[in-house]
Amino acid sequence: MKSLFIFFLLVFAVALAARAELPAGWGTNYPVAISSAAAAPRPALVYFTAGWCGPCKLMARLTLADPEIVQTLAAVECVALDIDAHPDLAARHGVTAVPTLVMLSTAETEVERATGFQSPADFLPWLTNAISRAQAALLHQALSRKTLAEVDQLLGSAATNSLSSAAVKLFDLCDERDPAVASSAADRLKTIAAHAPAVLLDGLGDARLAVRIRVANALRDQLGDAFDIDPWSDPAVRETHVAAWREALAKMAPAKSAGKPGL
Repeated sequence: MKSLFIFFLLVFAVALAARAELPAGWGTNYPVAISSAAAAPRPALVYFTAGWCGPCKLMARLTLADPEIVQTLAAVECVALDIDAHPDLAARHGVTAVPTLVMLSTAETEVERATGFQSPADFLPWLTNAISRAQAALLHQALSRKTLAEVDQLLGSAATNSLSSAAVKLFDLCDERDPAVASSAADRLKTIAAHAPAVLLDGLGDARLAVRIRVANALRDQLGDAFDIDPWSDPAVRETHVAAWREALAKMAPAKSAGKPGL
């Protein structure tokens, strides 16, 4: 009986040793942390660790417990993940070594990462800079959402040139790093293409490839395979094709009334 007790005690000790050592006060539920960060809004810091990782344990005890760092971390949502327990999340964030810390915006957009043991003296400037960049990204995301709301008002407006004004705003949003913003902009380009495809032709002369690709896709969805402007082609070639399509669209009988699109 005594030997059985010792056996279970050893198993328990091994299990404890295999668990990742987590910093005090850090959450371990990734979806909850991301949702909480989005609701604030504030950045999220994800700490990828493992029970077998000596540098991870040292960093949890020494660096992440440092009073100045703990105070700085109050500005972000902190979540610690054992890569052996969450291989899917490690793969999603491209984590191949531990410890790795990833600073995210609320849209799960990575702004900074650090890999390997970081002393308090080295980690604090990284953390301060990462938080500043993430907060700037959050502000930029808020401005992008405000622009999308302005676009929606223009799409429902009867004012002259409202679609042209909306298109100009959408061209800028199509080049956003935030996939959600860029995708929303692309959807609204399709709305304009369905009512006034010629309005989007200016976007094919934009210097930003991402803008040209999304505009070309919206026009191809509306006009079919006959639309043959390659967003990757030489500017002079594109300019010639845009002029031809502008003339062709001007001659086409409108398939719909001139009413503004509804959302």
